[in-house]
Amino acid sequence: MRTRTAILIAALAATPAAAFGPDLAPIIRAEDRIRLEHVDTVAGRTLRGALAQGTPDDLAMLLQGLAGRPLPADRAAALLPGDWWCRMLKLAGGLPLVVYQPFRCRIDADGGFVKLTGSQRMQGMIGDLDGAQAYLGTGYIAGDTAPPYANLPDSIDPAATPQRVPEVGMVEVVSPTRARILMPLPMLESDLNILLLTR
Repeated sequence: MRTRTAILIAALAATPAAAFGPDLAPIIRAEDRIRLEHVDTVAGRTLRGALAQGTPDDLAMLLQGLAGRPLPADRAAALLPGDWWCRMLKLAGGLPLVVYQPFRCRIDADGGFVKLTGSQRMQGMIGDLDGAQAYLGTGYIAGDTAPPYANLPDSIDPAATPQRVPEVGMVEVVSPTRARILMPLPMLESDLNILLLTR
């Protein structure tokens, strides 16, 4: 006869791991879901241009950031919270590859994400989207108080002041010290943004 402890352990083992952050499906905008659906196509096209024309130092940073297979969502979830260094890479849209200096970012235990330094800021949520980890947030300029992604207006003018734009990306955790967010078809400057997270 199985003991109560053994039954409890078996039940816990059979229970799926809780998703990190909120369920993002109810709040994602239709146009942003389409952007995410094109992440692989956009990445392939922009990476070809970057590899053909990027400087050696920038290419080294790009290849280092993209190296490593993403961990399964249940393993990655426990690694996301905490302080990170974050470096933005912008591909195509004007220049083949631009690599920015590192800034400070933070991910909270509830999935909240914020880029804390630099003139271009972003804040939002990392959570579950159809079984994958995704980021939904607002891009804005330092000094502004950005509304949550869900409160952005239906119509967005990227040239408006204050500048507030929806940002979406797929989140990939490689190790306890490395992760990345792939953001296809941003509204400003580039065709693919890659936010590299290290610590």
